[in-house]
Amino acid sequence: MIGIGTVIDLGRGILGSAAKVVGSFPSFDRKYHINRRLDGPWPEGPCLWLHGASLGECKVLLNLAELLRRDLPNCPRILLTTQKVEVVPVLEKMGEGLVDVSIAPADTPASMSKFIRKVQPQTLILAENELWPGYLSSMSRTSLKPSVALVSGRFRKAFPGIDFSSIGFACMQTEADRQRISESALSSKFWPMVGGDWKIISFLHNNPTEHLGARESETATGEGSKDVDLALLSVHFPEWEALSEIIRVCKLRNKSVVLMPRRLEEVELFRQELQTNNVKVVEWPQVRQGGVTLIDQFGLTGQILERARQSLVGGSFCPKPGIHDFWEPLLAKVPTCVGPYAGGHEDLVEELVQEGAIARLSSASDFENLDLVDEKQMQGCLDLEKEKVSDSYQQLLRFLEDLLK
Repeated sequence: MIGIGTVIDLGRGILGSAAKVVGSFPSFDRKYHINRRLDGPWPEGPCLWLHGASLGECKVLLNLAELLRRDLPNCPRILLTTQKVEVVPVLEKMGEGLVDVSIAPADTPASMSKFIRKVQPQTLILAENELWPGYLSSMSRTSLKPSVALVSGRFRKAFPGIDFSSIGFACMQTEADRQRISESALSSKFWPMVGGDWKIISFLHNNPTEHLGARESETATGEGSKDVDLALLSVHFPEWEALSEIIRVCKLRNKSVVLMPRRLEEVELFRQELQTNNVKVVEWPQVRQGGVTLIDQFGLTGQILERARQSLVGGSFCPKPGIHDFWEPLLAKVPTCVGPYAGGHEDLVEELVQEGAIARLSSASDFENLDLVDEKQMQGCLDLEKEKVSDSYQQLLRFLEDLLK
C-alpha cells in the first residue's frame, strides 16, 4: 500500500512539472516569478535558514537574526526566504549586512533538492504557520537530529499525513495553539510550549531604539508631533464599506486619517473611492485635517505610528485573509482598535480585548462613540507577553546551541 507521504511527494512532483511548463511563458513568469521559485538563485551555504510567509513574519525573523548574531556562538551565515516577491527588496534593505534574502524555494522535490544542495541549511526556523510538507521532509533528510524550529507558532490544522519528525522545537502563541499542534503531532518527539507572539521580540535588543523594527522610522518626526488622528494600518479593499463610515466620521470631526493598504495594487482602488466620496487625498508625509493621507509604499509603519494618536488594524473588518499586526501599534503605545474579525489570531485577540489592551468594534458604527483603551492596561499585557517571549527565546537558543555542536 502506498503511504500518504509518498502520495504527497507525488503530488508535489506533479505540481513542480506543471509549474515548469507555466514558467516557460514569459508573461506568467514575470508576474509570478515561477523560475526564481523553482531554480533560485540561492546563496552558497552552509546557512541558518529562516523562512516567513510575508513582511510581518519576516520582520520577526529579522529581529531574531540580529539576536542570534549576538547570542549564538559561531553563528553561521543566515538566509531569510519569503513567499512574497514584492517584499524581497524591502527585506534586503532592512537586513543589509545581517542576512541574505531571497524568494523561497517552491515546495517541489526538484526545487527542494537544488535548494538543499546549494544552501546546505543547518537548521530551519519557521515563523507562525509555514509548515510546508516538503520543507519538513527535506530537513529530515539533512540531519540526524530534528533540525526545524517553529517560533511564534499559530496552528489550526495540518495537511493530512504531514511528517512532524523534523521539528525539534516549537513555541506557540497561545495555549490553544499548543494544544492543537500537540494533538496533531502525537507521534513526534517535540514538546511545544507557549511562547507568546514574537512580533514583540525586538524588546530583547539592548538598545530598543536601534532594533530592526525601528529602522524604518529613522526619518520620522519627533515624539511630540502627533498630527495623525487615526492610522488605518494594513487594510484591504474588501473592508472599504466599514472604513468609509469611519472616514466619514473623521471628516465630520475634521480629523486627519492615514490609510495604509496591505496590497499596493489596491492603492488606486482606495483613491478612486475616496475621490468619489469627496474626501481630499494627500501624499505622505503630508496630513490634512478632514482628509486622508494615502500610503503607496511599504516600510512606513514606524513613521506613521510615531505621529498617530489612534490606530485601527486591517484584516479585522473582513473574514479573510486574517487580522494583521496589532502588536506594532501597542509597542508604540498607540491606542488600538480592531473590527469584528480576527482570522488567525482569534484566541489572542479575544484575550487582549478581555484584558482591556485593545478595543473591539462590532461594526463601523461603534467608532463614533469609541473610548480609547487605558495605557496601563496596554502596558500590563505587554509585560506578560514579553515574559513569555523572553523565556521561549532562551529555550530556542539552547536548542540551536545543542544542534550546532
